[in-house]
Amino acid sequence: MRPARVTALLMVIAAALLGGCAFTRPEAQHDMIQGFLGVVPVVLTGVFVGLIGTLVGAGGGFILVPILLIMYGFTPQHAIGTSTAVVFLNALSGTFSYMSQERIDYGLGVKFSVVAVPGVVIGAIVSQSFNMTVFSIIFALLLMAVTYTLVFVDEFTLVCAKAQSEPATRVVYDSSGQTHTYNPDLAVGYGGSFLVGILSGLLGVGGGLMHVPLMNFIGIPIHIAAATSHFIIVITSFFGVMIFAGMKTIDLDYTVFLGIGTILGAYYGARLAMSVNSDVIKKVIAVLLLIVSVKLIIGII
Repeated sequence: MRPARVTALLMVIAAALLGGCAFTRPEAQHDMIQGFLGVVPVVLTGVFVGLIGTLVGAGGGFILVPILLIMYGFTPQHAIGTSTAVVFLNALSGTFSYMSQERIDYGLGVKFSVVAVPGVVIGAIVSQSFNMTVFSIIFALLLMAVTYTLVFVDEFTLVCAKAQSEPATRVVYDSSGQTHTYNPDLAVGYGGSFLVGILSGLLGVGGGLMHVPLMNFIGIPIHIAAATSHFIIVITSFFGVMIFAGMKTIDLDYTVFLGIGTILGAYYGARLAMSVNSDVIKKVIAVLLLIVSVKLIIGII
């Protein structure tokens, strides 16, 4: 599906889900979008977030939240809520692509989502007690962990013993003709999905950053893990959107314009990743994330 068509479809869905509601609390102090000149930098921010997220292969929530805090003056609560809504739109776009590739394990996706959603609820409730100092420290540590992973971890190759020793119980036939057989350790997967759900609701990052390596760890091939993770994020972030909407911590204007930008950025990021050395990309992004994490710490000193 072409990016323009996906964007148009997502805007219709966003309008149906979010329209007509007062999502932002009156006391929110972040910058408001004023006219066309205010829209352009927000859309470009979304393009940047989608580009970076796609190049890393983990979605853009981990970079969007600090940008909302640092550049636009969001409170932690509004940054988490708005990021969750943008993650939903971005994951929905990615899921359409993976559906066409037929790489989604829908059965596992639904099961893991059922376990993860209560975690999202818990994380969302706990996130309302964050102040700027605590949240900045937590998020700076997350960004430093991502930086370390990008620089020093080439590939996540751990696999549960059960996945190696037991015969395959699941089969996925993708559109390219490949057959993927595997036997995931569901006990570990359920526990991990619950924790990922908590972190998603707590930080507004969607969970792809953690769910893909988790699913690969329990024995799911990486291509199936990435596709199924997008499907899971659509479900979990949808519930996150409903929760944060009820708490009035989603800025609808930012959500729509950032969503448009991230979809476009993800499209061009995927094309860029095919032509640029992946090691160079990872090191550049690692430096960027390190700078952002230091900026978060400096901001609370």
